[in-house]
Amino acid sequence: MPSDPRIVRTLAFVPAHDEDVVLRAADVGLDALGLDLEDSTPGPGKGRAREIFRTMATEIAARGVLVMARTNGFAGGACEADLDAVMCPELHALNIPKAESAEDVLRFCTLLEKAEAAHGIAVGSVLVRPVIETARGVRAAFEIASASPRVTYMGGVAGGFWGDLGATVGLIMSELGTESLYLRSKVVIDVRAAGVRFPVGGGSVATDNPALVRRFAVENKHLGYTGSFVPPRRDVVEIVNDVFSPTSEELAEWAAVLPVLDAARAEGTVVVTIDGRMYDTAGIARVRDQLALAARLGLV
Repeated sequence: MPSDPRIVRTLAFVPAHDEDVVLRAADVGLDALGLDLEDSTPGPGKGRAREIFRTMATEIAARGVLVMARTNGFAGGACEADLDAVMCPELHALNIPKAESAEDVLRFCTLLEKAEAAHGIAVGSVLVRPVIETARGVRAAFEIASASPRVTYMGGVAGGFWGDLGATVGLIMSELGTESLYLRSKVVIDVRAAGVRFPVGGGSVATDNPALVRRFAVENKHLGYTGSFVPPRRDVVEIVNDVFSPTSEELAEWAAVLPVLDAARAEGTVVVTIDGRMYDTAGIARVRDQLALAARLGLV
């Protein structure tokens, strides 16, 4: 799988030590699957998670799903042990747990560079996604996103009562998820300002109601996210994938206007009017990213 950043519509995490859970999640239609060696893998299972990671990565990649992982933190050498275990050609990106500063990102990337070199992986090829899951992380989101060119997919996610965000922010999520609106809005501005093109944010709401799941995903798309963190459930994944996929109407519009915008930009023109609607050449890159997604999905 290529390490080039791309639109990831859906990303889920599962315990890295449980083969059955991992393989079931790999078959629900996700764009990316993260094997969590941190909180969701209990202490006695961490050795097993490291032992089976490369086998699981091969299985996940064979299904056309991007392989990600979340390592443990720096304490006690756990991060180094995880990096040694997960280095393989299938690894697309690593999630930095509880990132709270640019220094956290730089320290992690230094360890990552050593692990890449030790395992014959092209240095700089593995992407990172700092996980914003504490109040300090939310506050320092721009500095975190700006710390390394590896930073990709970073976004703000909603957290439940018992999670780190719930504990540090005091967040209590309702079925609408509006309580996390500021958090998601603040972080997406920070990561976009830092040049992160494909932020994954959102999370899930405290309901199984398909209409509210879709509403929350649409809200995140409108905020500027190109994908969402989701539970590894086929029903939810299908809804969120649909929300973050271009429609046939959008594809038809882009096919008609892109040649005109490309010609305008070549002539030094910034804004053009087509059939009474104003278009700015600033939107070309965004549309081309969406067209690349459409090509991967077989829509064009």
